[in-house]
Amino acid sequence: MTTLLDSPTIGSRGRVPFGLTVGLRRGLGVLNIAFAFAIAIGLAVNIADRLIQGIFDPSHYFQFFTIQTCIINIVVLLMGGIIALMRANDPRWYTVVRASIVSYAIVVGVIYNLLLAGLASGDGYVSTFTFPNDIQHIWGPIFIAVEWLLMPGRGRLRWSTLVICALFPLAWVAGSLVRGLAGDGWFPYFFLNPAEMGVAGVAMYVGAIAAFTLVNCAIAIGIGRIQARVFALDGVGSARF
Repeated sequence: MTTLLDSPTIGSRGRVPFGLTVGLRRGLGVLNIAFAFAIAIGLAVNIADRLIQGIFDPSHYFQFFTIQTCIINIVVLLMGGIIALMRANDPRWYTVVRASIVSYAIVVGVIYNLLLAGLASGDGYVSTFTFPNDIQHIWGPIFIAVEWLLMPGRGRLRWSTLVICALFPLAWVAGSLVRGLAGDGWFPYFFLNPAEMGVAGVAMYVGAIAAFTLVNCAIAIGIGRIQARVFALDGVGSARF
């Protein structure tokens, strides 16, 4: 019986990864760790800048989807880098999580640059540095997506992974709405505020973003399934969650 803790099975030829495959996996492992630290530095700089300006409110700051996913990305990328440097294959549970954060990263990048870039901060914050914003909304999402395309040693995922991918965004939306409606009336983004958008408007935005998130995850799963077959030729192998 297989479990989420198992490694993907080795390909039919039974060879271990070698040559360019090994170099690619180790190189991307180092980059995973580097980007984890870059995102952490970006968060630290942003928080310090807000503290200096006297407008840092942790109860609001850590409610943003971008910030929560950045914290998740730091942990996942750091773990992924260590796994890539120590093992030939990622365990199933990590591949599931990694497919999910690809979807979240694309949502963060696209939604920010389409809807939120250029909007004034609700608390009056004006960023002193561009690095935190760039790493959170541009370079971080780009790296997470590209790494998913290139990293060998991940097994094939079942389409049921979509259910797991949806859990965190749904919990975040529910928490944000409960907090805003039953708490201090503050919402992390304008499209979650019924007073501003109306109930139908909020439902439309949430539904569209949810669909976009699942489409992204489905694409990530599809790419991963194809990629697993390609790298199986080098003995990396494939497996199912």
